[in-house]
Amino acid sequence: MNAGIRGQKLLTSKRFRLFCALSVLTGLAALFYTFSNPSEAKNAQLGAYSLSRWALGLFTGVCIAAFVLILIREIKSNGAVSEKLSSWLRRGDRAYFVFLAAIFGLFVSLWSFKFSWLFIPKNLRPQLLWAGWIFLSAAVLLYVSFRDFFREKNVVKRYRLFPRLRDLSAKQKKTLLILLLIGLVYIAVLMPSNINGTRNMDAFKAYGGDEYVIYPILTDVSNPGNSYSEWLYHHYIHEDYHYGYPFYAVSYFVLLPYRLFLGPDFMQRIDLTLPTLRVMVSVVPLMLGCLILVFMTARFENPLVSTAIYVFLLTAPGSLQNNQGFWHPDGLNLFFVCAALYFLQRDRLRFGRNFYLCAFFVGLSAATRLFGFFFFLAVFVCLLSGVLMKKIRLKQAIFRGILFILVMGGTILWSSPFLFRADARQNMTAILTEKTGEMSTGYNADFSDPKNDYRPGWDAWRPAFEDHFTEMFCFFFLIFSLLTACFAGSEQWTFRIIFLWWIVVAVYLIWFVAVKSTQYVLPMMLPLMSCIFALPRALRDIKSKYIKIGAWLISSGIFIAQLIINLIKISPRFL
Repeated sequence: MNAGIRGQKLLTSKRFRLFCALSVLTGLAALFYTFSNPSEAKNAQLGAYSLSRWALGLFTGVCIAAFVLILIREIKSNGAVSEKLSSWLRRGDRAYFVFLAAIFGLFVSLWSFKFSWLFIPKNLRPQLLWAGWIFLSAAVLLYVSFRDFFREKNVVKRYRLFPRLRDLSAKQKKTLLILLLIGLVYIAVLMPSNINGTRNMDAFKAYGGDEYVIYPILTDVSNPGNSYSEWLYHHYIHEDYHYGYPFYAVSYFVLLPYRLFLGPDFMQRIDLTLPTLRVMVSVVPLMLGCLILVFMTARFENPLVSTAIYVFLLTAPGSLQNNQGFWHPDGLNLFFVCAALYFLQRDRLRFGRNFYLCAFFVGLSAATRLFGFFFFLAVFVCLLSGVLMKKIRLKQAIFRGILFILVMGGTILWSSPFLFRADARQNMTAILTEKTGEMSTGYNADFSDPKNDYRPGWDAWRPAFEDHFTEMFCFFFLIFSLLTACFAGSEQWTFRIIFLWWIVVAVYLIWFVAVKSTQYVLPMMLPLMSCIFALPRALRDIKSKYIKIGAWLISSGIFIAQLIINLIKISPRFL
């Protein structure tokens, strides 16, 4: 950082005074609107207003008075307040974190204002708008005052959330390009099957299955309503909680261009909407999840190996069943799971932004399909390892664990606004309770079960794995490869994260779930299948070339055998 920036005040007294003055003026406007309409006669307890309205007005007045006192002191001290604040903000990266906090506060204020027509008391609207104005003006003030400071300290680069394409090597970029091209071909090959049953409503009814049941729910979510509050209710209180709200939200935004160009009746155009939903909500998220898995287990270092793993994952019968004429939340859930795995691995026990990005995607997975809750073992082991390896102290581990839960919980609440309504929570609880019992015991008597599949246990699950993912020779080789990579090689941490996730989901599905729906197994089997070449990668640093060659030959042989079996199984889908 140059000497000029280091010695500069940055936050000028003129700007700070303007911020305080505008905060006072907008606060007075909020106070005026708070008392612009009297309370209903039945609620008026002190004059024309309720006690809660008086308390809200008093709180607003106290906040305004605080800004007035700060402004008076700033003027009398000839800028001493702003100078002290500027000095405090210059220490470390405080200015940047306060700037981010202001952005977050603005988001929360606007989000709360939006839902004051649904479940947040409407009397809070003036204060919510005032808070939003304060956060917005604070963010602008900090940006204008500290932008050169941020640039000199390079905070944006140091605290970026997501990896950049330019950080990949030339070979990794080449590999990524190959995989993306394969993905485009994959989508094109699947397109004929993804337009099946979309000619008209009769064809959809005959073909739709689960889709025909949930499509009316999305239609209701997309209903514009006769008023803003009615639209909010339709849009966020979808009243069917077998699938989480993120599934419907993503589906709605995917179809938003049709809404803009075709008008409010766009949901009737199933010839457009259904293929789009199947591709963008089922196929594309699953492909992105598989890309993440390939990067985690192969690092895009070898185009041939990365391509082999990617094709292996995409052509699994279970993947094809999810991607052919099947609009469902499981591809989206797989992407959230894989993103959480990636950021937990990327954090490498530093417990920084990647750790909390993992919490964010865990929350999205939990809100979509409940699978996010199965990350408890991986997160606990990470925190325990941090303590044992003396990267953090026990108190820090407890604090970071609590913060992880708060970020996860906050994400669930943000992505599922219906949880703020008691009636919606009760409805959700009843549906999930019924679904949990159904998952553990099987469907009711209306569904035939000639093979006695509706029961938990290895004997019941083994055929499901073989039919839709891998034969047993490959299944146990994958486990062996994964365990070997957990304790050998330079990427042990990556494979340990995958194993800690896999073992929890595997135990739950095999011993506690009776229903064998293929899509339930995707978050368990695809991460495991991505470890098909984990054995040679784990042994690549040993001295014996014969062992390395042997590991590659064994892995390649099993890969080719299982790939051929899967291609034979899926061939009827294209004939």
